[in-house]
Amino acid sequence: MRKKVVVVGDEHMVLGFSLAGADESYTPEDEYQTIKLMEKLAGSPNIGVVLLSERIAESIREELDRISEKKDLYPVIIEIPDKKGPLEDKEDPLNKKIRRAVGIDITSEEV
Repeated sequence: MRKKVVVVGDEHMVLGFSLAGADESYTPEDEYQTIKLMEKLAGSPNIGVVLLSERIAESIREELDRISEKKDLYPVIIEIPDKKGPLEDKEDPLNKKIRRAVGIDITSEEV
């Protein structure tokens, strides 16, 4: 069974990814709605990838970390910049996930 790709972001992000073929898209109105949506998506066995706006992710960071720690391998939650661009002073979420899975920072130049 093919897993779905879901987009959670602002209107522009959702429209762009919907046109590119995303299976589902959501534009939550507030933090409470976003948290409930992410809990629902994280518990769904049909969802493979959730593309989440960095700005939305930052607004629910504590809850998102809690959700990410208790979920299985799927869905993979990927934070992406919205039309305003990437957030400054933010750790690369992919590096963070790799470090959590492997236990070390594989991009470190220290030997």
